[in-house]
Order: sequence, then C-alpha cells, then structure tokens
Amino acid sequence: MGLLVKVLGQLTVVDSDGGLLPAGELPRRARQVLAVLAARHDRIQSKDALADAVWGEDLPGNHAGALEHYVSVIRRRLQPQGSPATWFIVTRSGGYLFDTGRAALDLAGLRQAVRKLDTLTPGDPEQLRVHEQILGLARELPFPEDPYADWAEPVRGEVSVAAVNALLKLSSAALAEDPPRSLRLAQEAVELNPFLESGYHAAMTAAVAMGRPDDALRIFERCRQVLDSELGVAPSAELAQIKRAVLASRSSDLAAPAPAPQTIPTVRTSTAPHERFLGRLTEIRLMVEPQTPPVVHIVGPSGAGKSAFLAELGRHTPGRIGIGDAGPAVGVLRLSWLRSVLTDLEASPAAIEAVDRALPDHPLGQAELELIAATFERPEQVFLAVDDARDLDASSVAELAWLSRHCPALRIVLAYEYPSQITGRPLAGLGTPVVMRLSPLTAEELEPLATPGVRELTGGIPALVAVARRPRAVADAVAMQVARRRTEWMAPPAWEMLRVCAVLGDLGASELAVLTGHSVTDVLTCVDALVHAHLLNECADGKVGHASALVRDAVAAQVSAATVLYLRKQLAAAS
Repeated sequence: MGLLVKVLGQLTVVDSDGGLLPAGELPRRARQVLAVLAARHDRIQSKDALADAVWGEDLPGNHAGALEHYVSVIRRRLQPQGSPATWFIVTRSGGYLFDTGRAALDLAGLRQAVRKLDTLTPGDPEQLRVHEQILGLARELPFPEDPYADWAEPVRGEVSVAAVNALLKLSSAALAEDPPRSLRLAQEAVELNPFLESGYHAAMTAAVAMGRPDDALRIFERCRQVLDSELGVAPSAELAQIKRAVLASRSSDLAAPAPAPQTIPTVRTSTAPHERFLGRLTEIRLMVEPQTPPVVHIVGPSGAGKSAFLAELGRHTPGRIGIGDAGPAVGVLRLSWLRSVLTDLEASPAAIEAVDRALPDHPLGQAELELIAATFERPEQVFLAVDDARDLDASSVAELAWLSRHCPALRIVLAYEYPSQITGRPLAGLGTPVVMRLSPLTAEELEPLATPGVRELTGGIPALVAVARRPRAVADAVAMQVARRRTEWMAPPAWEMLRVCAVLGDLGASELAVLTGHSVTDVLTCVDALVHAHLLNECADGKVGHASALVRDAVAAQVSAATVLYLRKQLAAAS
C-alpha cells in the first residue's frame, strides 16, 4: 500500500517510504473535506452532502466549485505525481469518495477489526489479539480539529465504544497474571466512559487482587458520586457487594483471596441516550481557548451536569486534564482529589507518593509541592479540575494557590453548586475571576435526541434528560432527588409551594399565600429561589408553574387525595 492516512488523533499522512507528507499545511477547509471523506470512506458523497458537512449553514455561493478546488489541493499536495488512476480521493457519480483500496486508512482498519470480532466465537484466543489491535488504533479519538462538527460526533462515539470494549476485555484477561495492568486498563475505560459500571467493577476487582482495598473503596466512591450526581441512581448491587466484601476483609484483618476474573458484558455499539453529552458549546470553547483564565468556577444546582461537563472537557483535552472529587476529601482522604488528578495526568511515582505520605492535618511542604508541580510543567495548557469543590479545606486551597502561581500552564477548574456556598469558606481565597453557570439545556440543544416534548418533560435539567427514557420508577426517583437537593437550602415554604403547584397547576403569589398560610413577601422570596433553581417557570399571566413535568408528577405523587381536595376547596373559596 502506498499512502497511509491517519485520522485517529491529529491528521497525518505517510508515504510508502514512511515519510510525512504536508497534511497539516493543507488549508483548513481542505483538511475538513479530507476528514469528512475519511469518516465516510468507501461511500460516494454527493457534493451537496459533502458541502453540508463542511460548511453547514454557511455555504459559499458556489460550493461545488469550492469543493473541486479543495479536492484538487489535496491531490496536488499529497499525491503530486498521482493521476486519476491512483488518486485516493476518487471522483465518481458527480461526487467524491475516499478509496481505501488506493490509500490505507487507520479508521477503516479499526472498523475492520471490530467487524472481525463478530466472526469469532466466544473464548477464541484471537479475540484478545484483535482487541489489542483495536486499542492500539483507538488510543486517540478522531478529528480533534473539529470537536463540535455534527458529522464527527458519531464517529468519535464509535471509536470510544470500541476502545472501552477493548480495554475491559483486556483488563479481564490480564487480571489473573498481571493485576496492575488490569487496573490500569480498567481505569482508562472509566475515564473514557465514567457512566459504565463495568469499568468500575473491573477496576475494583483488580485493586482487590493487588491487595489495595483502600483504592477499591475510592473507586467505588467515585462511581457512587458520578452516578448520583449525573443520573440520580445508586451503584448496582453487585458493585455494592464488592465494597461490603472489602470492608469486611479490612475489619477482620484477613487477606482477601484474589477474585476470579469476571465476565464483562460487551459494550453496545451505539451510545445510549442518557450517555450523550448535549449543549455547553460556549462553555467548552471558552475552556479550550488559548487564553483560558487561570481559575474558572463551574456552578449549577444539583443535576445541572457539572461532572459530565468536566468529563466532556476531558474528551476535548485528552492527556491534559486530571479530575478529582473533593466530596469525600476529609481526614486521611484529604488529598484524594489531588491523587486522582495526578493519576489521570500520569504523574511521576514520586509525586503520587508525596501525596500518599501527606498527614491529614498538615499541608504539603515545599519539596512535595515542587514534585507535584513538575506534572503541570508542559508547553500547552493542562487542567486540574476539582468536582464538588466547595468544602476544600484551607490547606488544600493554599496548595492550589501555590501551584497556580508556580505553574504557568496550569488551569484550575472548580465545580460546585452555588457561588453563595463558598462565602466565608477557604475556597473563596482563590478568587472568582470567571464563574460559568450551567443553565438548563435549551430546546435547540435537545434537538439531537429527537424526542418530542423532552424540554417540557425535563425542564432541560441534564440529570432528568438522562433518565427521561428510563422506566418511570427510575425517572420519578431522580426527579424527586433533584427537587429535594435543589430546595434543601431554601426556606421550608418553598417545598410547600412545589407541592401545591404540582397538584393545582399554575398559581399566583396571592393564591400561594392563601394556600400555604405564609405572607406574600415570604412567598415571593421562595418563588424567586424556585425560579432561580429552575424548578418553577414564570408564566405570561404573572403566575408560576412547574418547569419540569417529571418533577411535577413525582412531587404530586407524594400528595394524598384528601390533601388535594382540601387545597382545591381553599383555592375556590379564595377566588
């Protein structure tokens, strides 16, 4: 084969002698044309379809002529001695196609390997070799230059699924003879898909096999936090059983036997609706800009998608972000978030050991901080993200401030619910140069789901969008949790107003005052808080009503028929 075109990672073209060709010097539009044709290789793309993918709504006046020009540029730069008989971008039926019979394509090789798995019987040793091949190809996601392009998203999802499946299969195979490799592979799978429990299962099992029960518990806690904050569900009974076994073995001070390798279910070849990341384009773009501020606060009430946002940022900055969760960071786990960050960024063993040696009530010293700082000494921006950051103690904040001052490439991202939460807390000492609030998803951002009425059903709250298609019992449980979490800081009348609006519909402030027995002033204070929390919407007639049908129905289900009848009589008497 002559040419090799690589689109997994940065676009690269290699000639038959192994020399690099100037693909990176192609005009941006030419690179996009090449990328779209590679994504849809061996299929004819009409000029209209190709132009729509490359330009979207900003079509040039003569898009067919523009495409002809860019295809000509690609051929001249990458195949200067070529001819119609050898060009890998082939003109056919009035359109173009990427012919993998004339140039090798790494994405085509990945797809061929995935198809080969379907032909192998379970237990065939060849499966592991194919998974190794897939993993070698899928280490980087394709088309990083076009992170927001609609045509690129399905391909990135396809590659991510293939990579996660390979990581889990190889992790399971390595468990018996090489637990450290098994753990490393499982952790990579978790980073690629933090909502897939089989990744945490594999990682916990490997940690136990290595005699590291504390790591297994930390992995479980991370899983619990992710599932709770983003999906509103608890880890499975199987995962909880592993945790109980670890706790039991620690308390009895007995060595736990190495568990047998578990069978890991095959990852689906399509992304489930609740795992799809939607919207937040402006926020992501701000974060990946060259001049990102040194400290950025990501805020939003429970269910706003803060953890998912950090994970999505990680997919846009592979290898350049470490994410830690400060929620459980107390006592001996004070620096558990920093250890997670350093692990994600593949810090030196000395840096990780410095964190492990740290005493619960003592800040890190100068020597330890310098070891850790080396992790962030890079030519490009590197991100240190802390989820659930509001309760970081004074020592942790001081350590972050030191790293921020001494590491020019470092960008600190802090996620928590409300700016008011950090008033008077140590975290306020880092300053708030940029605060980005994650609002509910708009109808336009939800359009890719192709689910009619999803905005009215969920109010655009990401945690509810994630469970909108799940069984009603699950959706109700998540909706109730979102409502409870978002009102827990409000005055008690706020919950009464949610209940009343749930069973009676849209109501005005005076009606709410009569029904709840509180003054109009108190009612308006609670209404402001509920609207700010995106639980109630203001209507055109001055009344307020539930923003989410899921929350409304879940709350209404908790109100007895007798109470509903009484409230209706009260409302009628006041009219």
